[in-house]
Amino acid sequence: MISSIFIYNSTFFEQSPTWSPQALTGRIENVDDYDAACSGYSVGRILREQKRILASVRSELVESQAKIEEIRAVQEELQRLIPQKQLELSALEGEIEAAQRQLEELREIQNVRVFLPYSPLQISSSGTTHLPQSSSLNFDSVIDYSLCSITSFMPVYVEKITNGAAETEWSAVFRKVAPHLTEESDSACIKIRITSGVLPTESVSNEILFNIGESFENDLKSIVVQSSHLRSFDFALQVNRTTEKREPVPLLPLNRENLIGLVIGSNHKMLNLSSLEESFKPATHNRIIQKCYQEKTECGPEITRRIYASSTFCFILESDDFLDNFMTSLEVGCVPVVLSNTQPLPFQGLIDWRRATFRLPIARLPEAHFIVRSFENSDILEMRRMGRVYYDSYFADQDTIARSLLAALRHKLLIPTKETRSSLRNQAKPLFNSTFTPPKGTVVNVQPNFDDEYLLGPLESRVESNSFAYNFSEFQLYSYDTWNTIFSPHRSKEFIINSAEFPAGSEFYEDTRIGFRPIEPGSGVEFSKALGGNRQREQFTVVLLTYERDTVLVGALERLHQLPYLNKVVVVWNNIHREPPESWPSLHVPVEFIRVTENSLNNRFVPWDRIETEAVLSLDDDIDLMQQEIVLAFRVWRENRDRIVGFPARYHARYGDAMYYNSNHTCQMSMILTGAAFIHKNYLSAYTYHMPAVVREHVDSIKNCEDIAMNFLVSHLTRKPPIKTTSRWTLKCPTCTESLFKEDSHFDKRHECIRMFTKIYGYNPLRFSQFRADSILFKTRLPQNHQKCFKYV
Repeated sequence: MISSIFIYNSTFFEQSPTWSPQALTGRIENVDDYDAACSGYSVGRILREQKRILASVRSELVESQAKIEEIRAVQEELQRLIPQKQLELSALEGEIEAAQRQLEELREIQNVRVFLPYSPLQISSSGTTHLPQSSSLNFDSVIDYSLCSITSFMPVYVEKITNGAAETEWSAVFRKVAPHLTEESDSACIKIRITSGVLPTESVSNEILFNIGESFENDLKSIVVQSSHLRSFDFALQVNRTTEKREPVPLLPLNRENLIGLVIGSNHKMLNLSSLEESFKPATHNRIIQKCYQEKTECGPEITRRIYASSTFCFILESDDFLDNFMTSLEVGCVPVVLSNTQPLPFQGLIDWRRATFRLPIARLPEAHFIVRSFENSDILEMRRMGRVYYDSYFADQDTIARSLLAALRHKLLIPTKETRSSLRNQAKPLFNSTFTPPKGTVVNVQPNFDDEYLLGPLESRVESNSFAYNFSEFQLYSYDTWNTIFSPHRSKEFIINSAEFPAGSEFYEDTRIGFRPIEPGSGVEFSKALGGNRQREQFTVVLLTYERDTVLVGALERLHQLPYLNKVVVVWNNIHREPPESWPSLHVPVEFIRVTENSLNNRFVPWDRIETEAVLSLDDDIDLMQQEIVLAFRVWRENRDRIVGFPARYHARYGDAMYYNSNHTCQMSMILTGAAFIHKNYLSAYTYHMPAVVREHVDSIKNCEDIAMNFLVSHLTRKPPIKTTSRWTLKCPTCTESLFKEDSHFDKRHECIRMFTKIYGYNPLRFSQFRADSILFKTRLPQNHQKCFKYV
């Protein structure tokens, strides 16, 4: 066959002086000669078919190789995703376990029987209004408890006044400040009658006789409020003294012109002062003794005020003017030394006057000089400070006196005020017409950070802090703190900052384990699975203040996605001149926008009713924190609930004759910037309703210093410094084109704030701290089978 081909194509070789195998193959492929001896097909066709098959096989091999490479890439991706999916599975298992635990807790809670209380007993009485023996009367015998059910919220009736300017003024005050005012005297728990020293001919049950005139003796079945002639259940108050708004007397310097100031009235003219005078002879201290019973001796309220203002200690004798003198000493910062063990003091039994005064029997007057000289300087300043705090909190003006009296009655009657979250004074207004949440939500593309060895915590369902749970225990268990630490007894508390903790081991008993998330034995992995600590589980609310930085706000919201223990994000929209975009990031928790009427930095610290947790994380919209930093700070705050816990720290320092705000790196700090700090919600209420209004007004006027004001307030109430966590000293926003701290006058304003707030408080309450809080295993060398609590902090 081959020979025939060559013979048949002999002309091919003659015409092709140069040839190659490829050329020969190409020629052979063109031969279409039919050969029945072989397959019946020509050699050319066979070669062409073989070549096609070869190309097809090669193509399939290339495709197979590509598929193998693709499969290998998928395999590598799956291998890479296995640890991530294991973490996701672990997180899901944790969520399932948390949901099952929460379901069990809800079932147990739902089994609690809830019912309305019965009405109080109506104790029968003789029905007389004048009892022959007033000493037999007590608080319970002059109160008809059947009118004062614990569910009545203590309705107050104020008798209408038709004549007398002072009586009318006080009547208007009580009507203004009463939490639950009623116009029906028959159904009122408390009936307030105002008199100007006139003894009524009769009294009715549950009557408070508020005497703004001369004190009188009485045997009425009424509770009398006056300055003297008091029975055990009456209230000692000086209600007819002039209360002018004056600048607080500075706490410092310690020493004044006189060590002791003493004003003696005519009822003590026989008092032997020779021994007191004798005790001063070997000492170098000055004293001033004003004998008002002597002729040509100047006396009166202003003289007494000047004497007390120039004295470190004020010796006060029992007299008709005792309460007036006592209040004056508190106001001017003179430590009262009460020369009587029996003289009633205002709201005695509620206010701990031992923190601001010193009692001595008058028989120890000769020894008084030695006693007061033995006091430590820090004790004198603290007594001076507490006296001023008590005065400002309970006696500063008519409104304050009326509120304090009603609060004292409420505490004695054990009646909570009518408070629910929906009835709070700070009702938030939704930004999007009738809803707080944006009409449109965008998916957050930010993936959870799986660079860590384990997750930061479980993503449990939202849980609110238990509110108004201390409506009755606040009257006794927490009464001391209410009157003497936070100075706010006027309304029932949504939360109590330092409420009692369970003893160790409670989380393992059937009747006390509800809400606990104990940490299993181990290190980092076990730590990350539960909140642990000494309290039941809780979450926190982020409050974000924003103004004219929508893009920056979007980034801030996205960084909060999948953050453990987050309950809600509340955005305070300070852009009052424009409406917001409709679309915002959709997180794993609600994001609520609040409409405000004023672009104010004070809006950051309004205790909005939308905040349903005790813990509040105050954030600026330009703050970029790692989630593990936030979780660490939250865990630290849970153990230090009465303090500000945060990140960037600052301090105050004295240069020359003035105090300055300082942001340089230092080894001690006294402030935490509230653009990134955990704060208890109760401090938001204190800032908005109890802090001096002039501070908030100054913040509004200069658009600065709200963080300094909050640090002043918390340190003033607790006498503790804030707590710094992690190594962050600044939190800069590289994408922000505008910030308040970039203004040239920023530091000048803050220097002035330090000085002005010091004048308002009468002293600088800021406290220094020389440590920061990091996680326990931070920078600790660990065995290979252990993990750190957090990877970076």
